[in-house]
Amino acid sequence: MGTGTGTGTGTGTDMKNNSARLSIACSFIIVCLSSTVSADPGEQGARSIAIKPRITLTETWSDNVALSSGQNGKESGLITELAPGIRVEARTARLKAYFDYALRGQFYSTSSGSSRTQNSLNTFGTLEAVTNWLFLDFSGIIDQQAISAFGPQSPSASNINTNSTETSTYRLSPYIRGKIAGIVDYSLRYNWSTTQANASAASNTELSDWSGQVRGSTPFQNLKWSVDATQQTSTYSQGRTSDAERLYASVTYTIVPQFRISLSGGTESNNYASQNMETHPTHGYGFDWTPTERTAISAFKETRFFGDGHRYSLSHRFPLSSISYSDTKNVAVLPNQFTTVGFGTVYDLFYPLYYYLCSQDPNTPSQYADLDTCAKDRINKLGIPLNAQVTSDFLRSQATIQRSQQLAMAFQGSRNTLTVMFNRNQSQSMLAFAAVNDDFSQNNTTSISQRGVTINLSHRLSGLTNLSVMASRQESTGAGSSNLKAKTAMYQANLSSPLGAKTTGSISVRRTEFDSSTNPYTENAIIGTVSVIF
Repeated sequence: MGTGTGTGTGTGTDMKNNSARLSIACSFIIVCLSSTVSADPGEQGARSIAIKPRITLTETWSDNVALSSGQNGKESGLITELAPGIRVEARTARLKAYFDYALRGQFYSTSSGSSRTQNSLNTFGTLEAVTNWLFLDFSGIIDQQAISAFGPQSPSASNINTNSTETSTYRLSPYIRGKIAGIVDYSLRYNWSTTQANASAASNTELSDWSGQVRGSTPFQNLKWSVDATQQTSTYSQGRTSDAERLYASVTYTIVPQFRISLSGGTESNNYASQNMETHPTHGYGFDWTPTERTAISAFKETRFFGDGHRYSLSHRFPLSSISYSDTKNVAVLPNQFTTVGFGTVYDLFYPLYYYLCSQDPNTPSQYADLDTCAKDRINKLGIPLNAQVTSDFLRSQATIQRSQQLAMAFQGSRNTLTVMFNRNQSQSMLAFAAVNDDFSQNNTTSISQRGVTINLSHRLSGLTNLSVMASRQESTGAGSSNLKAKTAMYQANLSSPLGAKTTGSISVRRTEFDSSTNPYTENAIIGTVSVIF
């Protein structure tokens, strides 16, 4: 089944690896923050760095701590979690960054679990090293990740689950941009990232790629051109190294200010499906349309080595609601949530709506420093885990053809907020031989589909107290010589309220149902949380 072995106990090799990774991440943030100190007094007023330490205590009673199958294997007990953390937000003349880290110590009253530690990190930012020329993007994520799409899915990181492992991804991306002779724009970027998992059944991944672009205008005012080149090397600890190169040119023509069309053509080479590099032509077409300032529609379709690839998107913002849809098909070398920071989280779903509502509120300037702070504060008051992934994924040891579809809707009333998200992800193996250790090879599966829906209703009982009810369902299906299927349903209600000037508390009830042919389980839990921000 590819369920692997749960780690993250905080001892031995895993603890050393975690400490080394965190030291690198924290040291890098400190260097970036230090680099913003300017000798120019004129820049001092632009500096804004907010540091907020916190500590969170969570007590969970669960009737199935280890997510065991059958009534005889279930063991109920208490899970105590103590999580000191820190959040740093930097908005200076040269640095825009966000850093949030927590170390979770977990203690179990049951015989199935002993004390352990888990790390949680979400950081991203941009450093302007040389004014208007040299920049550095960086990001880091540490989170719990499902190893197999068909193994037990965890309702919480505190449950003991052999199908879950701590996974960390760090990314550094220096780049330059400027103009040649004042008429041609150029950019050159290098991306390096590493993803490591604490489970022997999971593959570590390292990516290294270059991308460059030159673009400019023509004697025809509405016609513009660009030439792009990319080179990527993907290395897997339990798979083989793959290389990919691409060179293509694009032209765009603006018919009216709100509508433009685009064409592209070129070649690409890779060894995803064979030992040797294979070269294929590519060509595509699309458009971008912004009929109003609240509406954006984009579509692009192209012929690739795997068939037709595409990226479609639509978003519209109503006065008190928003809707967005995206549909992409491309080659993926990492799971969705580790490809870009913040992809598919509850925070991403709420942020556009609350940013707009803050901009329309006349009281915002007197209560908040900026619209961004206002939006984050209003979302935090909902009592919903903002870093929770709306869509889940699984670890893999190869590049795959991935199609991802997502429909998100948010509705805001005077006291109620309703969000609905539908998602569908399909991953297809490109390897002609099963020489890697992941769901595709272990289960003789050529394609894995995941689809789900998440509905959340939040009601403001008073100016300080919020009640939220959430229901989610996800189904994973494998196609191949062994047809596998697994379903996960979770229902949760949460009541949150401030307990003091810097203290908040919440109480939740949860039920999880996991159905599969090998290890189904059910779990009921009551969770109480107290958090203090210093």
